[in-house]
Amino acid sequence: MLCKRCMVVMESGTRYERRKDQSGTTARRFHECKECHKRVYTNESNFQEYLKSATEKYRNK
Repeated sequence: MLCKRCMVVMESGTRYERRKDQSGTTARRFHECKECHKRVYTNESNFQEYLKSATEKYRNK
């Protein structure tokens, strides 16, 4: 993903936050620019979750 301000490739990352009902934590994934440190939060899965869902899909056939 490219930063719209700097046109630099953004790094991916995960931020763990406490839920509002205090029952646990939730993971928020984002892409962060190396130059201006702007974060863009996404709703996509990380690499491990993607691999797990792909193997589950083909294992159940």
